[in-house]
Amino acid sequence: MCCFFLLKNIYKGIFELTEIRSNGKRKLNIEVNKIKSSKISDLTDYLNKYPWSPEWTQFAKPIDSLWEFELDVKVEALWPWLIDTSSFNKRIGIPEMKFVEKEGKLFGSSKNAGILMEWEEIPWEWEYCKGLNNARIYKKGLARYVRTRYILEKLSENKTKLIVYFGWIPKGLLGKLILPFEMKRLYQSYRKGLAGVLEDINTRKKDESFLLNLNKSLKETAPISENLKLKQIKTNLIREGIDPDLIDRVIHYILFEDENELYRIRIKKLTSEWKLPLESLLVLFLHGCKQGLFTLSWDVICPHCRGVRSELSNLGDVPSKDFCDICGIDFESTKLNTIEVTFHIHPSIRKIQKRYFCAAEPAAKAHIWFQRTVQPGKEYITNLLLNEGIFRLRVAGEKRYNLLELQPSSSENFRWAADQLEEELTAKPMPTAQIYNTEKSPRTFIIEERKEDSISLRPAELFNFQDFRDLFTEQAIASDLQLDIGVQTILFTDIVGSTRFYIAKGDSGAFKEVREHFVQVFRIIKEHKGAVVKTIGDAVMASFSSPLHSLLASIELQKIFQISSENRIQIRVSVHLGQCLAVNLNSNIDYFGSTVNYASKLQGITEAGEITFSEAMFRDEEIRNHLKMTGMKVKKVPFKLPLFQKEDSAYKLISKYF
Repeated sequence: MCCFFLLKNIYKGIFELTEIRSNGKRKLNIEVNKIKSSKISDLTDYLNKYPWSPEWTQFAKPIDSLWEFELDVKVEALWPWLIDTSSFNKRIGIPEMKFVEKEGKLFGSSKNAGILMEWEEIPWEWEYCKGLNNARIYKKGLARYVRTRYILEKLSENKTKLIVYFGWIPKGLLGKLILPFEMKRLYQSYRKGLAGVLEDINTRKKDESFLLNLNKSLKETAPISENLKLKQIKTNLIREGIDPDLIDRVIHYILFEDENELYRIRIKKLTSEWKLPLESLLVLFLHGCKQGLFTLSWDVICPHCRGVRSELSNLGDVPSKDFCDICGIDFESTKLNTIEVTFHIHPSIRKIQKRYFCAAEPAAKAHIWFQRTVQPGKEYITNLLLNEGIFRLRVAGEKRYNLLELQPSSSENFRWAADQLEEELTAKPMPTAQIYNTEKSPRTFIIEERKEDSISLRPAELFNFQDFRDLFTEQAIASDLQLDIGVQTILFTDIVGSTRFYIAKGDSGAFKEVREHFVQVFRIIKEHKGAVVKTIGDAVMASFSSPLHSLLASIELQKIFQISSENRIQIRVSVHLGQCLAVNLNSNIDYFGSTVNYASKLQGITEAGEITFSEAMFRDEEIRNHLKMTGMKVKKVPFKLPLFQKEDSAYKLISKYF
């Protein structure tokens, strides 16, 4: 939330409030301190519910402001805009802020009309679609302390009441004089800002005037050399077969988009917004890195707050462990989903600096639905606006957690204590939560999504993308690290009867045909969204993110190398899926683990022209649906594993389907 901003003519004593006319646009229904249906009817009610602590009132009489806004919008639609307080503050003209982490605390600073303000940011509290609040302890400026709160109330399906509160403890005579006037000014800014938010929600477009001004500014100031460079980059990308219209769209985006959107470009988020396949945009960005349009970044992500702890240009620089100062935890950076791949604009194209207009903790931690600090021995009871699903409950600074499953058949409430053992809790959707701090010091309770961030590009997705392996041969994992990349699909091909083939054709003749075989195998794997990990003699090891893509590639491979008098080369194909580790082998990104070994061993029961896959592949939902839809049949065969003294089942696709 914002603190306040000073008028340039403040020292002249000129304070003017301007009326906001509708001009044909949506008019806000706004009343101040005349709350009809809320449990808080006026400022007195608010202060009774949220009283000031004597710790602060001993310094000065508080300056309190309470506003009400009735907005024609669904509360669920308003929430993501409301929690992005940095963007809202920028919208209403709040000066830029700077933040730094020190010993687990967040400190901010900004300048207003030449007055330096410095403060400690108290951790935010919020509940999904119900409200948020934060506070600041000032070291320098016109105040000693400020506390702010948003309260949301659903009036109807398409109408929401927003209550905004600011409470100040001024410092000195200047603070006592200026702050009351500034709150009046801020109220008008909120009216205008919220009107803009409503317009953006309805149109799903950004403020056109802002974009036009930004475009004009950039066009006027961009050096000619940059334009020439972009022209050359576009020419080179077109030569690589990339769509010229998509190139133009990306270049326009990186030149004219807001800086905060461009600081870390999350390509999956972009493809979702642009409704594009990931592969088409990813290949452009990867080639763009080689052309000097972008740089690649390997970001180490805290598993709790999901904040970026390290930004690294080389995969080999990823540390084995990292630390989150704010969460107070250390963690292994090689674990699954602790690394995200992002892109930055090359500084020769446009220099991007992350700009803050507020800490905006709820927006930065959008996966967290509830965060509240409870004092020792106290209980907090609330009705959570959460639908069906599985959520993770944890106490800040601790690695253990509980699971909460919301489903129709469970009880209407659940109890969660700070010292509770790890267990799975159940309740109905929209449950009542009874949260109890059994410890001797304050504890922050957090409820968050269990599922991983779906718009994060993970290393494995790059490792399974052939263009990345072709373009970034210098990128390798540190030799002493093993990177957990989760479940991958591993495919092996091998030439059957290669010894007889070499004798019959001679080395020179055999080499030519084997090389052509590799060209075809590489092409088919790439066309089916896989990547060649390595070759071993005449064999190829490839990886896929999707089991179905690996099966379709296998079928296409056997069609190309089907047994006939014209085809001198026949191959066998085996496929398995399971957990894998990415490692450094001969300075390349290789895969290691029992999954790789299993897929390789399946070659032993696979003959020329056959496709053999594991039980895990057969049980995959996509595979089963495809087999059912196409009517393909498989043959179940035994697969002995002498090392483990057991026998598994494997499956061979009937050859008539390829």
